[in-house]
Order: sequence, then C-alpha cells, then structure tokens
Amino acid sequence: MSVQQPAITTDGHGNRYAAVHIEELDEWAWMLGRLEDWLGHAQDDTVEDWADFTGHSGPRLDDVIYVLGNWSIRMRNLAEGLS
Repeated sequence: MSVQQPAITTDGHGNRYAAVHIEELDEWAWMLGRLEDWLGHAQDDTVEDWADFTGHSGPRLDDVIYVLGNWSIRMRNLAEGLS
C-alpha cells in the first residue's frame, strides 16, 4: 500500500506550499478555535506557566490567542470557499 504525499507547489516568491484536503482545514479551524477559547479563559496558573515558558522576549499569551483566532477564521473561510 502506498501513501499519497501532499502536493507541493511554490508561489512567485519561491515559498513552498502543501495542498491539504478542505475537510482537514475545517478540522484544524475547529481545533485552533477550541485552543483559542481555552487559552482565553485560562486560569492564572496557565498564564504564569506560559510567561515562564516563553520568557521576557517570547510572545505574550494575548498575542498567541489573537493569532489562533485569525488562523481559525482564515481556515474556516478557506474551507467554505471564501477568500
């Protein structure tokens, strides 16, 4: 049995992209949305753990939550055929 590898392509700047199934984008969007929600309601211990893990120069938890939300929305839009 052979495993089909994802299609790899590049844009005009040479950035590589891998094709994924639309259904997978929807699943990733769901997971990222759940993670965003969980982190947004994190207990103080989790927020402190994040700060200890990333240090002073690492991304703030609020910034990570913001990015996760944007990724989730973008993936859901792509899954639904929106730009």
